[in-house]
Amino acid sequence: MKKTLLTIAMCFFVLGLVAQEERNIMLSDQQVVPPKFAGIEPEVKEEVKQSPICCYLQEHLDIEVPANGMLPEGTVAIEFTVNSNGTLSNFTVANRVNYTLEQAVIECIKETEGMWRPGEVNGQPSPMEKRVYVRFDNPDNESFEQIARDHYLVAVKRFKKGMYIESNQLLANKKKVRKSQRQFNSSINQLNAATVYMPNDPTIAFWKARNYEQLGMHKEMINMLEKRRELLSMKLSERELKNHYDLAIITLK
Repeated sequence: MKKTLLTIAMCFFVLGLVAQEERNIMLSDQQVVPPKFAGIEPEVKEEVKQSPICCYLQEHLDIEVPANGMLPEGTVAIEFTVNSNGTLSNFTVANRVNYTLEQAVIECIKETEGMWRPGEVNGQPSPMEKRVYVRFDNPDNESFEQIARDHYLVAVKRFKKGMYIESNQLLANKKKVRKSQRQFNSSINQLNAATVYMPNDPTIAFWKARNYEQLGMHKEMINMLEKRRELLSMKLSERELKNHYDLAIITLK
């Protein structure tokens, strides 16, 4: 199983299809038009070079500051369905940062119900999923890329330490398993921390899959490789996410 990990990952990559949300998409003989937010005038969209929904979020998002005056940083990703009648439903958190921030984003998006043009399939309104990113950034801290990289480097180091422990012939099997699994779990925790800042990095997803493999969590490994395939096909790296059409940026002061 271990020897097939990279082969599986490459197969998923080869099978990937690039989806471009802001264009009409041809799927077989179907023409798909994504849903669009109509709550902001087009000239505002051009002025800030962001999607109208992100302009709306940056202007209307209301965050309740805790008593200590501190809020965590990170990139919240919210998925929801724009139904065929323009109503919104099925809100889920695709990238977690903090419950207060996530709920604030969801509530703000819910306020836009009635401001959406539904997606279409062959000219007919059809329910479609939409994903929006909101970055909560403290300008006094290091960049998101640097913070994520720090977590990533620790994660790789702990993964390698776990592999070394597994190969140590001087340890009893039970002790070997216990000590190596502790390192793999710690590696996953570090990668999860990196994901808070870089939700769409395929390299992070790959190392999560490798840790799941070593822990014998094969279902989770396959799911993570599938996610990596999707990220590679989307070509949505952290650098590209900065300029992503559906990324709102909230500065924490």
